[in-house]
Amino acid sequence: MEITSKRVILDTDILIDFLRGRESAIKFIKSFVESGIDVGTTVINIFELSWGAYKIRRLRDVEELSAAIVVLALTFKEAIKAGEEMAYLASLGLIIDVRDLLIGIIARENNYAVATGNIKDFNRIRGLEVIVYKR
Repeated sequence: MEITSKRVILDTDILIDFLRGRESAIKFIKSFVESGIDVGTTVINIFELSWGAYKIRRLRDVEELSAAIVVLALTFKEAIKAGEEMAYLASLGLIIDVRDLLIGIIARENNYAVATGNIKDFNRIRGLEVIVYKR
């Protein structure tokens, strides 16, 4: 896997696997860190993790993870860019989950790639480097 970015946003699927202790996620994240690549996530991913964590009473795990890595926020600039990208994709008849769009735009606008197992939606976002995570 050739990565051009020096900063990577970890998508929710990877973070869930990491929190569950899944070896594939641990090795995947470790490979970035050992290569000197900064890893982080977005406030949207934290929302998704929290949503699931409340159901299984593991919110503390999400809080500890959030304190340990960079968490990028959704700013006015990214909100405007996300609206532009959503309109563009809609004009092509392409549908994308709004959460994935926001994650991708936050990453792109802050010069991060996105690592995910959900390449379908993220590959639709113009100018976003997507790194494939395989379980």
